[in-house]
Amino acid sequence: MAIANAALVDVFRRLSTTTRDDAMGKHKPKRGAGDGRRDKGETGDGDGDSGASKGRGKGKHQHRRAKEDELTTLMTQLDALRLTRHAVDADGNCFFRALADQKYGDEHRHAELREKIVATVREREAEFAPFVEDDESFDDYVARMASDGEWAGHLEVIAATSVLGYGICIHQAGSPRWVAGANEADDDAKLFHVSYEGSDHYNSVRVRGGRLDKPGGPLSLAVLRDADLAEVVKRVGCADVGRIRRTLRACRNDVEACVRVIEDELEEEEEARKKAIADGVDVDAFDDGGGWAEVKTKKSGGKNKPHRRKGSIERDMEALAI
Repeated sequence: MAIANAALVDVFRRLSTTTRDDAMGKHKPKRGAGDGRRDKGETGDGDGDSGASKGRGKGKHQHRRAKEDELTTLMTQLDALRLTRHAVDADGNCFFRALADQKYGDEHRHAELREKIVATVREREAEFAPFVEDDESFDDYVARMASDGEWAGHLEVIAATSVLGYGICIHQAGSPRWVAGANEADDDAKLFHVSYEGSDHYNSVRVRGGRLDKPGGPLSLAVLRDADLAEVVKRVGCADVGRIRRTLRACRNDVEACVRVIEDELEEEEEARKKAIADGVDVDAFDDGGGWAEVKTKKSGGKNKPHRRKGSIERDMEALAI
């Protein structure tokens, strides 16, 4: 669904503070200048006098201490939600890497996510073009963003919610959680969780103690705030709150029994997924959290396939204005 440019202008006007722009990547350095690859204050050539060297050394120490304090604050915030930070490579692709870990459980699939997200921006030129910097054409912007190592900004955050079909929750030290693409007041809303650190780097955020061989999300706050639900998520790697609740009720709140039931179901669904791939089904249409036992292959006419939800650009844009 298209959204009037006036509405987009209003959203980005409310995103215009320096802190918010920094967190969304608007005021980012040129390619190669950051993304966690070099600490500020570490660019000196070493030719100054001893006083200058001491000053640089003190500055580096203070910067390092600030980063440590920021990380401690962030980890405390995440711990309160039974979450933890899962680091991804800092190479300019960190936003896409964090989302790839969330969706696929594999940060190395960042390139395919970048391709889909940039394609969404390109397809919605009329909506996104007004927010490209004045010194760059929309075509040049899209071409640059398609390149490996280019930093993501707020346009890519918004486009990502549409591509993924779920909201994105951004955690930052000392700041409220920011939600794009979903109602932040809905505890049952499924969200992909990432952290934004040091004004230049994203990491993935996962359930504390959870399985790293499974996707990191999507997760709802309802799951994170309930000890039994969170334990099931941690054990099986499934974050479907409705499914876990139903299974827990059927198992009379026996967490161990619930885990066994869901593990068996997930194994069956994985087999159905493999069969669908073998039969030529485009699995991307179904990789949204389950339902593989109901997938019909192309050979059977494709009946009863689960319908993939489509995100609303209006929902995506409004959510960033919290």
